[in-house]
Amino acid sequence: MKLFKDIWSFLQTLTFVDLIFFFAIVILMVLVVTLIYFIKINKEEPKKNDEELEETSEMKIIKEISKGIEEEQSPTINFTDYEKDQENKAIISYDELLKKTNNYKLNYEKEEMLDDLSVKKVNLDNLVSVKEEKIPKIEVRVISYQEEEAFLKALKQLQKNLG
Repeated sequence: MKLFKDIWSFLQTLTFVDLIFFFAIVILMVLVVTLIYFIKINKEEPKKNDEELEETSEMKIIKEISKGIEEEQSPTINFTDYEKDQENKAIISYDELLKKTNNYKLNYEKEEMLDDLSVKKVNLDNLVSVKEEKIPKIEVRVISYQEEEAFLKALKQLQKNLG
């Protein structure tokens, strides 16, 4: 009991600031001891390799993402002929459809540019007009019957010389 009386008398001699300082030191000492204890516990555990650890769901997700990134860097998509044909024939917008058909043209009343967007007001009274196709003139050269006969004879002679 004398020990507790001595501690109590020691604490009564201290001022308020001294008490705060004393308890702060005691708390710091406890924290340092627990820190040393945790460091010692962590050093005692044998370190396991990454392969020996159980694979968690997060680790699986990370592996899948890294595989996806590696595959993305080297293009591995091989289109079949059918897929290539469908990709080439794909129509993405209405304007593309009109260009592919080449027969009709939309009639617009006015066109405005708002930022990066083209806004066109369609004439609903006269919606579509038929485009006049301009057929290019093709020159056809016809050889005469005599020239064709001469060409055929020359071919036969060449075949005879080769064979």
